[in-house]
Amino acid sequence: MWLALLAGCGEPANFKSAPAETGAADGAVAMVQPAGRAMAGAPQAASSLDAQNVPAPTSAPRHIAYIHRYAIEAERAKLRAVLDAHLARCKQIDCEVVTQSFQEENESQPPSANLQVRVAHKDTPKFTEALKSGEGRVLRQSTSAEDKTLQVVDVEARIINLQQLRERYRKLLADPKAGIKEAVEIERALAQAQSELDSLAAQRRVLAQQTERELFEIGYQARRSAIEQSIFEPVKEALISFGRVMMQSLAALISFVAASLVWIVLLTALIWGVRRWLRWRKMRQSK
Repeated sequence: MWLALLAGCGEPANFKSAPAETGAADGAVAMVQPAGRAMAGAPQAASSLDAQNVPAPTSAPRHIAYIHRYAIEAERAKLRAVLDAHLARCKQIDCEVVTQSFQEENESQPPSANLQVRVAHKDTPKFTEALKSGEGRVLRQSTSAEDKTLQVVDVEARIINLQQLRERYRKLLADPKAGIKEAVEIERALAQAQSELDSLAAQRRVLAQQTERELFEIGYQARRSAIEQSIFEPVKEALISFGRVMMQSLAALISFVAASLVWIVLLTALIWGVRRWLRWRKMRQSK
């Protein structure tokens, strides 16, 4: 009876997993919710489906995930120094290193490196300036953006609804009129609500990481010398010539098939007609 009354007062509990410690998500939710944010796009009575179907208001803050991709070239002997300089710059600003790797030079390939960092919005220009200055030279640069506003609004609305539902469960559990059977059911529903709340808090932290910082994916390569470029130039030209000749031959074959198709059909029909006529003539002579 208690759970039926509760379901009529708020959003029904639809949970996937069970047991978690009560109160584990309080600190997580408080940590991931930005201070002073107005929940204009997530009213307390709204469900997660409403948050998904209704567009976020234009006055609400947007949550954009930016990814910057760079290809940087440097002298072989200075490639490691360029990577270290960018890492040092990252330590001076609000920046987190996600991954880094350096491939030493060997007999088959020159040195190379990769770096992934997340930089706060306010320090993005500083880190971009560091990438474009120094010993390294930017070969390619691209930026992509993904709007995650609806995902953030949906997760925040579901967190608020679950927090309210959890508090109502706690009040029912503290009611001395609740029997043992009802108390067990309420505790089970409370554990499910807490587990779902922990999961949503983790999702909100991931979204905050993606939208409150900008991801830089940087690839480093060694600059080829003029001798290396001249050595591989004939091979490059030969491969281009091979591809051109192959495509020209394929084009000629396609043109020949297209031109011959009509005649092939007519010739086939003629041969079939002649064979039919010869068979008919043979049968007539045998009679």
